[in-house]
Amino acid sequence: MTILAQKGVVKAIGGDKVNVNVMVPPGNSPATYAPDFKQLKALKNSQIYFTIGVPFDKKYIEKIKEINPQIKIIDFGKLIKRDSNPHIWLSPALLMLQAKTVLDTLIQNDPKNKAFYLKNYQTFVSKLSNLEKKGFLTIKQKAFLTFHPSFHYFAKDFLIKEIALQKEGKSPSFAYLAKIIKLAKKENIKTVIISPEFPTKYAKIVAGKIGADVVTISPLNENPLKTINSLIEALK
Repeated sequence: MTILAQKGVVKAIGGDKVNVNVMVPPGNSPATYAPDFKQLKALKNSQIYFTIGVPFDKKYIEKIKEINPQIKIIDFGKLIKRDSNPHIWLSPALLMLQAKTVLDTLIQNDPKNKAFYLKNYQTFVSKLSNLEKKGFLTIKQKAFLTFHPSFHYFAKDFLIKEIALQKEGKSPSFAYLAKIIKLAKKENIKTVIISPEFPTKYAKIVAGKIGADVVTISPLNENPLKTINSLIEALK
């Protein structure tokens, strides 16, 4: 699979019945990371590859198929209706659909352990459902600011507004920064979320100008439930 957050879902359902390899290591961006020879070679022994629609997938999926023509490609992006933003693992609603896809795939690949996978799936979905309820009961802020639009689907789920500093993949100009500061004041932004995978300078500048709290949350953590909970706690 491509990113660490996918591992969290697959391991939650597959447990010790699955061995998981992640192509993009922690601390790296799936927009720029290039796999080494050892990583690509390891794919020869893989049966399933879960993609998510990040730039890494678009660049290397054909190479992966060349290395292992028998590998089964499961694309979460094609199974879930979405726009061009690939961060579907931070939406409780879309994460439930991804978990069901993982369940179905593992059962098809290993039917003798169906009961094991089903029990783990039910536990995962129950935790996710409780987290979703917590979000609707707890989140009080109407909007937040971040650099990269990583939390787009999270914001859609909970009917709040994400304002991203990055525009068309580029850092903001001074004119755009001034526009964002004005908008942030209008929206009464209280929280600015920064991520270690992206530049933090511009977000901190805006936070200083509007008197907002700065919270560090990585969208690529292995446990998406923990990430979603961190977002809920930050937006109380």
